[in-house]
Amino acid sequence: MPRYYMNYLFAALLVLLSQWSQAQDIHFTNFRMAPLSFNPAFTGTFKGTYRVSAIYRDQFRSIGIDRPSVQNDGQNVSSAFPFRTPFISGEFNIVGDLLLEGDWLAGGINIVRETAGTAQIRQSVFGFNLGYHIALDKDRKNVFSIGGSYGAISRSVDDGELIFPSTLQGDPTGLPNLTAIDRNQANFEPNSSNSISLGVSYKAEIDENQDIRLGLAVSNINSPNFSLTPRDSISNNSNINNLRSRITLTGESSMVISEKVRINPAIIFQAQGGATEIAVQGIADYLLDPKSGVVLSGGLGYRVGDAAELIGGIQLKDLRVFLSYDLTLSGLRRTGGGAFEIAVGYIGRIYKQPNVKSVIFCPQL
Repeated sequence: MPRYYMNYLFAALLVLLSQWSQAQDIHFTNFRMAPLSFNPAFTGTFKGTYRVSAIYRDQFRSIGIDRPSVQNDGQNVSSAFPFRTPFISGEFNIVGDLLLEGDWLAGGINIVRETAGTAQIRQSVFGFNLGYHIALDKDRKNVFSIGGSYGAISRSVDDGELIFPSTLQGDPTGLPNLTAIDRNQANFEPNSSNSISLGVSYKAEIDENQDIRLGLAVSNINSPNFSLTPRDSISNNSNINNLRSRITLTGESSMVISEKVRINPAIIFQAQGGATEIAVQGIADYLLDPKSGVVLSGGLGYRVGDAAELIGGIQLKDLRVFLSYDLTLSGLRRTGGGAFEIAVGYIGRIYKQPNVKSVIFCPQL
């Protein structure tokens, strides 16, 4: 495909997605450091033998519950309940030339554990991923990928910090009589389910200085149930507690503009139910030391209607470390709530030792 067509395609994607807006879904600011978190087709899309990625996100730590007079079992209710999300993944390129010349198969696993809010709602996901990649030319400059993942999900809630109307005497906090969520009626129970996701991606090296990658994924295709209460305790509608499918569109590009500078624009769009999320980022890399391969990175991003993103990092050959901070711009900014994130990624290479046959030279030569 001609270079100018690819440039128009990427520009059109940026403009199209920029017209959709707001609401906040599950996300990472450094989403490019955790490709398996949103598209299984990215499993194995790297130049190496294996890749390990990890992210820790801490969000809204300063947001608390102002109820100093309320006690639960004789103890004051905690003042802050952050949203914490650690994520780790590992990928391995398994075999090449499997069905077609130039193709390869990759596998991976990812683990995420979220803890949120006063009730310490916990969600753990253990996922298995497969990615199949087809090179459309001999040099693998154009690659089409398809991937799938299966995730085992478990959820639980710790209601020890929760205050229910039935436990209050005289209701000193002024809470309404929310008997529908009374502890005895809610009957919180752990929940287990599974999630199936599919994705496709396309990567093209336009020339030696520019490449582009597009992705589309659909998560929770099977609409898993995520309720922590019996289905008939809230509603007779058995589908009300099912997790809706999530559509994720991504566009990334890398462009070398000088011997030491490269820019990396990216965009991600997610839609789930009636909520949408879009984030646009621009990160620049500066080659600090060509001999040691040290690269400094920094840039900005904007999550529409929600937050400004500050991103910085360092690359040491195959090791990358990134930090980010989300500066809240929505109504939550009055609370001082924001998000801190650290991400680490490493690509390893295992080289096959050549089997060299010994040669015996004739002494008479």
